[in-house]
Amino acid sequence: MKRTARLCRPMTAAAVLMLAAAGMVPLSLVSPSAHGAEPVLAGGAEAASMAVTAPTSFGRSAEPIPDELPATTVNHAPDQNVLNYWTHERMAASKSLDSPAADDSTQERSVADGNNGDSSSSTDPAAMTEPVAPVADEGATPPARAKGKLFFNGYASDNTYCTASVLSTPSKSVVITAAHCVYNAEEGWVKDAVFVPDYDRTQADPDPVGVWTVRSIRTFNSWRADQTDYSSDVAYVTLNNGGDANKPVADVVGGYGLAWGGSYVFRATIFGYPTNKTTPDGSSTVHSCVRTTEQSEGKLKVEGCDFGMGASGGPWLYRYNESTGLGYVRSVTSLWRPLDGVNRGPYFTDTVKTMLDATAGD
Repeated sequence: MKRTARLCRPMTAAAVLMLAAAGMVPLSLVSPSAHGAEPVLAGGAEAASMAVTAPTSFGRSAEPIPDELPATTVNHAPDQNVLNYWTHERMAASKSLDSPAADDSTQERSVADGNNGDSSSSTDPAAMTEPVAPVADEGATPPARAKGKLFFNGYASDNTYCTASVLSTPSKSVVITAAHCVYNAEEGWVKDAVFVPDYDRTQADPDPVGVWTVRSIRTFNSWRADQTDYSSDVAYVTLNNGGDANKPVADVVGGYGLAWGGSYVFRATIFGYPTNKTTPDGSSTVHSCVRTTEQSEGKLKVEGCDFGMGASGGPWLYRYNESTGLGYVRSVTSLWRPLDGVNRGPYFTDTVKTMLDATAGD
């Protein structure tokens, strides 16, 4: 079936509330626009993606990374200029990635409900990669601390953040988040990005294991071409070595597995930093919510979590184990309907795994 795209219209805050009952608020900064969009690289496959070097305010621009780049040529050293920029004070003052645009079923690009998903019997995915625990320095293996905040400075004058989480990959350096957190057609790619696992401003040390600078960013070509296609609202961010121990991030905090395909219905543990939560303050410490997902216009939906701005990109974990802190990412928070607390995320197909495999040289 041919899919049609409808652009989101910029709206005032009052208009957002008036329309929210009928639709979803995309947890992104600006409404999509065709103006200033980058040309999409060749290759029309749904799994086609593009990676760029992470741009900074200190002289590095977003340059496309060749797919054939050998991993051995990659520089894993942290970006000291970006590290110096992100003081505790700047992190504390950062704002959630907000949106002045309302989104409903008449504005969002529709997706066929098929997607080869089967919600009738098993809640299992079609396939999974295995999670990995942190490397134990001494004694017992500590629980994973794979979720955290992705800070950046690129869509506005204020520093901004989303939620992200570490995946188990050969490089031990990849985090997953929402594509709208890292790219939009009007502003391009975010700058000066860092990942802070288990960020918690209620503690004396808000970054308990340190800070990792971003080396590269990868999204689907389909997202870059059309930011009403929330089925493609997925991005991978590859980190430099870093943290207090100057190691790959998964060695320090562990990494979730990735799950895709199969049922739309499963028990999900969702993490995020939603600013609409006040007990405790969602901008300061991570929140969690456990719900059973449903199918919704080719995506996943949960009711009752009510995760607002700042929760974008947070993992939806299948088979989350509280003791080990590990599970399997089957979606990320993408949309929020504030009047009834509904959140939606993309349904992961094998294209999400294909894009993850492509990060090997990033």
